[in-house]
Amino acid sequence: MVLVESDDGLVLLTREQLRARVRKNLAGLDLVGDLISERRLDAAREDAS
Repeated sequence: MVLVESDDGLVLLTREQLRARVRKNLAGLDLVGDLISERRLDAAREDAS
């Protein structure tokens, strides 16, 4: 069991429920692409300095 603080308050979930909730929240996101873009912007800013 895992206790999670969320917009709904404190929620007690099983590991399976937590895994499903995290997957649902991350669905459709390109985390790797976002990180690469962020790093490229930081490098460009650094080069411009």
